[in-house]
Amino acid sequence: MNQHLKIRKIVDLSILLAIGVILNIIENYIGLMPLLPGVKLGIANTVGLLTLALYGPIEFVLVGLLRVVLAGTFSGFGMNFLLSLTGFLLSSVVVLLLYFTNKFSIYALSFTSAVFHGVGQVILITIIYQNAMMLYYVYIMIFSGLVTGFVIGALSKMILLKIRRPLEVDNDE
Repeated sequence: MNQHLKIRKIVDLSILLAIGVILNIIENYIGLMPLLPGVKLGIANTVGLLTLALYGPIEFVLVGLLRVVLAGTFSGFGMNFLLSLTGFLLSSVVVLLLYFTNKFSIYALSFTSAVFHGVGQVILITIIYQNAMMLYYVYIMIFSGLVTGFVIGALSKMILLKIRRPLEVDNDE
Protein backbone atom coordinates (compact mmCIF):
# COMPACT_ATOMS: atom_id res chain seq x y z
CA MET A 1 0.00 0.00 0.00
CA ASN A 2 1.52 3.32 -1.01
CA GLN A 3 1.95 6.21 1.41
CA HIS A 4 -1.03 8.18 0.07
CA LEU A 5 -3.40 5.24 0.60
CA LYS A 6 -2.05 4.62 4.11
CA ILE A 7 -2.65 8.23 5.06
CA ARG A 8 -6.13 8.13 3.49
CA LYS A 9 -6.98 5.02 5.50
CA ILE A 10 -5.78 6.59 8.76
CA VAL A 11 -7.80 9.74 8.05
CA ASP A 12 -10.92 7.73 7.17
CA LEU A 13 -10.64 5.58 10.30
CA SER A 14 -10.03 8.67 12.44
CA ILE A 15 -13.16 10.31 11.05
CA LEU A 16 -15.18 7.15 11.70
CA LEU A 17 -13.80 7.01 15.24
CA ALA A 18 -14.63 10.67 15.91
CA ILE A 19 -18.18 10.23 14.61
CA GLY A 20 -18.59 7.09 16.71
CA VAL A 21 -17.36 8.79 19.89
CA ILE A 22 -19.67 11.77 19.40
CA LEU A 23 -22.68 9.54 18.71
CA ASN A 24 -21.79 7.36 21.70
CA ILE A 25 -21.58 10.35 24.06
CA ILE A 26 -24.85 11.83 22.80
CA GLU A 27 -26.62 8.52 23.15
CA ASN A 28 -25.35 8.05 26.70
CA TYR A 29 -27.43 11.06 27.65
CA ILE A 30 -30.59 10.05 25.84
CA GLY A 31 -31.91 6.53 26.24
CA LEU A 32 -34.30 5.13 23.67
CA MET A 33 -36.83 4.35 26.34
CA PRO A 34 -36.42 5.90 29.79
CA LEU A 35 -38.65 3.20 31.29
CA LEU A 36 -36.32 0.46 30.05
CA PRO A 37 -32.80 0.99 31.39
CA GLY A 38 -30.04 0.10 28.96
CA VAL A 39 -32.25 0.14 25.88
CA LYS A 40 -30.71 2.46 23.30
CA LEU A 41 -30.80 2.73 19.54
CA GLY A 42 -27.07 2.06 19.29
CA ILE A 43 -26.52 4.59 16.51
CA ALA A 44 -22.75 4.55 17.16
CA ASN A 45 -22.78 0.89 16.11
CA THR A 46 -23.35 2.10 12.56
CA VAL A 47 -19.72 3.23 12.65
CA GLY A 48 -18.65 -0.28 13.63
CA LEU A 49 -20.57 -1.90 10.80
CA LEU A 50 -19.21 0.61 8.30
CA THR A 51 -15.68 0.01 9.53
CA LEU A 52 -16.10 -3.76 9.24
CA ALA A 53 -17.57 -3.51 5.74
CA LEU A 54 -15.05 -1.02 4.41
CA TYR A 55 -11.82 -1.93 6.20
CA GLY A 56 -12.13 -5.36 7.77
CA PRO A 57 -12.06 -7.07 11.16
CA ILE A 58 -8.85 -5.63 12.63
CA GLU A 59 -9.94 -2.06 12.01
CA PHE A 60 -13.44 -2.94 13.28
CA VAL A 61 -12.05 -4.05 16.64
CA LEU A 62 -9.60 -1.15 16.86
CA VAL A 63 -12.13 1.58 16.06
CA GLY A 64 -14.77 -0.04 18.30
CA LEU A 65 -12.47 -0.43 21.28
CA LEU A 66 -11.08 3.08 20.91
CA ARG A 67 -14.65 4.43 20.60
CA VAL A 68 -15.68 2.81 23.87
CA VAL A 69 -12.53 3.98 25.71
CA LEU A 70 -12.65 7.54 24.34
CA ALA A 71 -16.36 7.87 25.07
CA GLY A 72 -15.56 6.62 28.58
CA THR A 73 -12.85 9.27 28.86
CA PHE A 74 -15.32 12.04 28.04
CA SER A 75 -18.29 10.61 29.91
CA GLY A 76 -16.52 9.11 32.89
CA PHE A 77 -15.39 5.56 33.49
CA GLY A 78 -18.46 4.59 35.50
CA MET A 79 -21.06 1.91 35.04
CA ASN A 80 -21.93 3.06 31.50
CA PHE A 81 -18.32 2.46 30.48
CA LEU A 82 -18.25 -1.04 31.97
CA LEU A 83 -21.56 -1.93 30.36
CA SER A 84 -20.46 -0.53 27.01
CA LEU A 85 -17.12 -2.35 27.12
CA THR A 86 -18.70 -5.67 28.11
CA GLY A 87 -21.37 -5.36 25.43
CA PHE A 88 -18.79 -4.41 22.82
CA LEU A 89 -16.48 -7.32 23.65
CA LEU A 90 -19.18 -10.00 23.57
CA SER A 91 -20.94 -8.65 20.49
CA SER A 92 -17.65 -8.22 18.61
CA VAL A 93 -16.60 -11.82 19.20
CA VAL A 94 -19.92 -13.13 17.87
CA VAL A 95 -20.04 -10.68 14.95
CA LEU A 96 -16.52 -11.62 13.88
CA LEU A 97 -17.36 -15.32 14.04
CA LEU A 98 -20.27 -14.66 11.67
CA TYR A 99 -18.23 -12.29 9.50
CA PHE A 100 -15.63 -14.94 8.76
CA THR A 101 -18.28 -17.34 7.42
CA ASN A 102 -19.10 -14.83 4.64
CA LYS A 103 -22.72 -15.97 4.73
CA PHE A 104 -24.40 -13.17 6.63
CA SER A 105 -25.84 -9.87 5.48
CA ILE A 106 -25.15 -6.57 7.17
CA TYR A 107 -28.62 -6.87 8.71
CA ALA A 108 -27.73 -10.19 10.34
CA LEU A 109 -24.47 -8.74 11.64
CA SER A 110 -26.35 -5.73 13.02
CA PHE A 111 -29.00 -7.91 14.71
CA THR A 112 -26.28 -10.08 16.19
CA SER A 113 -24.29 -7.11 17.41
CA ALA A 114 -27.29 -5.44 19.04
CA VAL A 115 -28.59 -8.62 20.69
CA PHE A 116 -25.24 -9.78 22.07
CA HIS A 117 -24.37 -6.26 23.21
CA GLY A 118 -27.51 -6.32 25.35
CA VAL A 119 -26.87 -9.88 26.53
CA GLY A 120 -23.35 -8.92 27.61
CA GLN A 121 -24.71 -6.01 29.60
CA VAL A 122 -27.30 -8.18 31.35
CA ILE A 123 -24.63 -10.75 32.24
CA LEU A 124 -22.43 -8.03 33.76
CA ILE A 125 -25.31 -6.54 35.77
CA THR A 126 -26.24 -10.03 37.00
CA ILE A 127 -22.67 -10.61 38.17
CA ILE A 128 -22.34 -7.19 39.81
CA TYR A 129 -25.62 -7.42 41.71
CA GLN A 130 -25.29 -11.18 42.28
CA ASN A 131 -28.95 -11.62 41.49
CA ALA A 132 -30.02 -14.24 38.96
CA MET A 133 -33.40 -12.52 38.64
CA MET A 134 -31.65 -9.86 36.56
CA LEU A 135 -31.29 -12.46 33.81
CA TYR A 136 -34.98 -12.08 33.01
CA TYR A 137 -34.13 -8.66 31.60
CA VAL A 138 -32.31 -10.44 28.79
CA TYR A 139 -35.65 -10.95 27.01
CA ILE A 140 -36.18 -7.20 26.83
CA MET A 141 -32.64 -6.69 25.58
CA ILE A 142 -33.03 -9.39 22.93
CA PHE A 143 -36.30 -7.95 21.64
CA SER A 144 -34.97 -4.40 21.63
CA GLY A 145 -31.76 -5.67 19.99
CA LEU A 146 -33.76 -7.14 17.13
CA VAL A 147 -35.63 -3.88 16.58
CA THR A 148 -32.63 -1.59 16.91
CA GLY A 149 -30.44 -4.05 14.99
CA PHE A 150 -32.79 -3.76 12.02
CA VAL A 151 -32.73 0.04 12.14
CA ILE A 152 -28.93 0.21 12.42
CA GLY A 153 -28.49 -2.44 9.71
CA ALA A 154 -30.76 -0.51 7.34
CA LEU A 155 -28.96 2.76 8.07
CA SER A 156 -25.56 1.14 7.56
CA LYS A 157 -26.61 -0.40 4.27
CA MET A 158 -28.01 2.93 3.02
CA ILE A 159 -24.75 4.68 3.87
CA LEU A 160 -22.66 1.98 2.20
CA LEU A 161 -24.76 2.20 -0.95
CA LYS A 162 -24.41 6.00 -0.99
CA ILE A 163 -20.62 5.95 -0.76
CA ARG A 164 -20.53 3.32 -3.52
CA ARG A 165 -17.88 1.11 -2.02
CA PRO A 166 -17.95 -2.68 -2.30
CA LEU A 167 -20.02 -4.31 0.38
CA GLU A 168 -18.03 -7.40 1.30
CA VAL A 169 -20.18 -8.26 4.31
CA ASP A 170 -23.50 -8.23 2.47
CA ASN A 171 -24.53 -11.38 0.65
CA ASP A 172 -28.25 -10.67 0.45
CA GLU A 173 -28.31 -9.07 -2.98
